[in-house]
Formats: sequence, structure tokens, C-alpha cells
Amino acid sequence: MVFGKLFKNRVQEEKPAPLSAAESQAILATVGIRAIPSMPAAAQRAFELSTNPNAEARDFVEVIESDESMSARVLRVANSVFFDRGKPSKTIEEAVLVIGINEVRSLLSANSLAEIFPSRHPSRTQLWMNDLACAIFSKMLAERSMPSKADLAFLAGLMHDIGKLLLLQRLQDGYSKVLTESGLKGTFIEAEEELYPFNHTQAGQLVGEKWNFSKEILFAIRYHHSPWEEIKGSVAGIVRAADTIAHALGIGHPRGYGKYQEIAKDSVLEALSHNQIFEPNLKEFLERAEKTYALELDRYNV
Repeated sequence: MVFGKLFKNRVQEEKPAPLSAAESQAILATVGIRAIPSMPAAAQRAFELSTNPNAEARDFVEVIESDESMSARVLRVANSVFFDRGKPSKTIEEAVLVIGINEVRSLLSANSLAEIFPSRHPSRTQLWMNDLACAIFSKMLAERSMPSKADLAFLAGLMHDIGKLLLLQRLQDGYSKVLTESGLKGTFIEAEEELYPFNHTQAGQLVGEKWNFSKEILFAIRYHHSPWEEIKGSVAGIVRAADTIAHALGIGHPRGYGKYQEIAKDSVLEALSHNQIFEPNLKEFLERAEKTYALELDRYNV
């Protein structure tokens, strides 16, 4: 299946056309009509807060205090070397003030969305690690090229491959073949479309539509593999560049993904330039990105 042409104003609006009835039916016929449940309550609260620019500290405190494991994580992060202020935070309110609302948005999102479409397949963890890396790099790049959308970029990066998580959960044997073939071909889209009448970006859009994701996040999910001229200047463009960096570093890659990693590595500088980020030295940039990932991982990984 070939990606259709985008509408002329789609980049400006960052709004994907809704999936057609035929596309939705093809996906549901394959994964099961009840494959997409309602968003889990905890994840829904986190998502609503993370996408609400008017959310205040007390809103985050209320949600965090209702979850024992999340409370423990937030306190641990607030009292880590990242935010050392000489005295420990003893309450969630103190911790949120120390960490800051923007950091709490990302932390809450990563913690609450980590178990969406769970699976015991070993690739589930690998896919999630790549999602987390894409989120971290999306925020890092957005802070340089579109600072006002850094938090949105984190969430879009986190959710960009939600379609893969659905397909792995529902089609474990078939999708295992996709994972193997994508390493050999250097592309998921091609490997998916050889087995199914759709790919993970369409499956991800179906999930996002059901869960009422914002138009910019839906756009990033559906078009993060699209040509640069169609997504340049959008959050989807940031996510595509971040995804390229994650793959260039081999984050979340199983064995046999050497070709995939090399293709990504050769594309990093071009991806950055399409986001108005110009780096003279690829090796140094990737080293800095890897250090950023390692530094952030302990905060966000769950």
C-alpha cells in the first residue's frame, strides 16, 4: 500500500484525514473487532493532563497521589541528583514543585502509558525502549527548533509506534515475522504491507482516533514515515528525526538489525537539517544524543 498524497494545507494544520471505513475494517478484521479497548483510566488521566496547557501543579499532585507506585517514582526523581537542592522532598506537592510541571508531564506520560497493549513477547520491551528514546529525542530536538511544542513532541514520540504495540499484542506470530523481515529490509512499512493490507501507522491512527488523541499527535503517528516535503516544520517532522536518531543508535533493536541501523545513521544529518538543526559532526552529535538518552532513561523508564 502506498501513502496517499497529503492535502495542501495538511502540514500547516497537522491534521490527518480520518481513516476510511475500508481501512478501519481491514485493520479490525485482522486484529479483532474488540482489539482496541477504552484507554485505561490512569493513562487517560495522565494523557488529559499532559495535553492540557492550562493544567496546574495541584492537578498533577492529585493524580500522582492516587497512584502509590507513581508517587514513589516522583519522590525518587525529585530526590535524585537531577534535582538536588540540599533537602529532600517529603510530599508529592514538594516533589512536583521541585521537578517542575513540564518534567512532570513527561514523567507521568511515560509511567502511565508504558503498559498499553501489554505482551510477554520479548520484542514488547524492545519496542517500548525505542518509543521512549524517540520521546526523549523528540523533546530534545523540539527544544531547539520549536520550544513551545517540546512537551507535545515528547508525547508524540512516545506514541508514534503505538500501532506496532497493538499488532505485536494481537498478531504475535505474524508480527514476529515482520520484526525479523524489517531488520533485513531496513523498513517496517514494507515488511508489514507484505503480510497485511495496512501498516503500523494506520493501525496507530485507528487507536489514536478511538482514544481521542489531538490532531498533532495523530498526524505524527500516521505520517512519521512520510517524505520530508510533506511533514517539514511539523511535530511529525521532529518525531521522524528523533526516530531516525533512536534507530541510528540501535535503541530497542534486536540482533540482526545492523542494516536498519546503518540506513538510519546515514540519514541523521539530513533529518536534522529538515528541522533547521545543523550539526557538522555526526559522530559527536550521536555521542551527545546517547548521553542524553542514558541520563534521561532512569527518570522515565518504568
